[in-house]
Amino acid sequence: MRSNPRAKGSEKKERLCACPYCDTNLSKPFPFCKACGKEIRFCKSCGQVLAAEARVCPGCGTQVG
Repeated sequence: MRSNPRAKGSEKKERLCACPYCDTNLSKPFPFCKACGKEIRFCKSCGQVLAAEARVCPGCGTQVG
């Protein structure tokens, strides 16, 4: 099988994540969920979505305030 040369590198890589409040899929790291309106927190170290009550990032272990 031949691979599609346009499929690699030509598309912007968008990290999919889910709102920790309403579980709506988000295609970009927005500051607020478009579905429920709540603020979305991200780890400053690795970019992982953080639950509202998170004190430690589940992705990299960094302590978050």
